[in-house]
Amino acid sequence: MFRKSFVLIAVICLASIVISGCSTPRKKINEEISGIKTRVDTLETRVEGVEAKQAEVEKTVAEAPRAPVTVTEPSWPADTNFTSKSGQTASKVDIKDVQRALKNAGYYSGKVDGVKGRNTKRAIKAFQRDHGLVSDGVAGKKTWDLLSKYLSGGGGKDEGVATK
Repeated sequence: MFRKSFVLIAVICLASIVISGCSTPRKKINEEISGIKTRVDTLETRVEGVEAKQAEVEKTVAEAPRAPVTVTEPSWPADTNFTSKSGQTASKVDIKDVQRALKNAGYYSGKVDGVKGRNTKRAIKAFQRDHGLVSDGVAGKKTWDLLSKYLSGGGGKDEGVATK
């Protein structure tokens, strides 16, 4: 009889230890998750602040007067293998033109302000996806070659879409 009661008491003690021990790790996990959520919220707030500052800087730059750029052909020494193509200039596409073309193509509904913000990047990515290009949000040569067709106001979202 003593042995049975001893075993019963031991089982009860062991069960109570196991049960009470299970709640402690769960509480720690919940606290860690709460801490991670707080850090994520803080980082999201910081990112939004940085994006807002970037948009302000881009708007200021877009509104600033620009000096004309003169591109001259390099004069290569006669013994090099380099040749230059006459009339070739390096140019960067104006964000306002990109926004106008995206708007005409039906991908952008925001203000044409020359700021490459979140909405402009989203519109570029959507245009790139629909036209079979790498969807990186950058209006590079291939993107601009297709997008520039919409600059004059012609076309719509379905016109010029690449088919698979």
